[in-house]
Amino acid sequence: MEQPLLKQSLQTSHGLLDIEPLAPPPESNISAVISFLILVIFLITLTTIAVRRFNAYRSQAKRRLRRLQNRVEQQDAGDASTHDINIQKDTAYRLARILSHGLGLNGITSSTPLPAELGQHHERWQLFINNLSLSRFANHASKTSASNRSNISEMFDDAFFWLKNWP
Repeated sequence: MEQPLLKQSLQTSHGLLDIEPLAPPPESNISAVISFLILVIFLITLTTIAVRRFNAYRSQAKRRLRRLQNRVEQQDAGDASTHDINIQKDTAYRLARILSHGLGLNGITSSTPLPAELGQHHERWQLFINNLSLSRFANHASKTSASNRSNISEMFDDAFFWLKNWP
């Protein structure tokens, strides 16, 4: 009886049952690694662009102008009956300094040329320069506080316009 069992076990061990299937080749992760690297490079590029844009002169100037504008509005809200000429002069000087820094100019004066690309806005530039000069070099409060506030408001609007459109 032992022989048939031995024969049977030999047959199954030498037959198809004793052959182990080949192990599947390891899956390649190259596509996942490449996708991950592309994603990392893309995120680094976006971060670099965002940091450069945040630190750009014009972006800094826009933020500083917004802070100055908010400060002037708070001062106006706090003391709406009078608008001190010194506050107007200080605001005009600060606005000119911030704008000249944002535009990459040494200063803003009546002799500051308008770039050729903005030739169609020549009258607006001259009006802005004149208003800025009048505000900076005014000797006394010749206007009412309401017109002073509107003049300063217009100068801020123009400053943002020039920061946006200057080549």
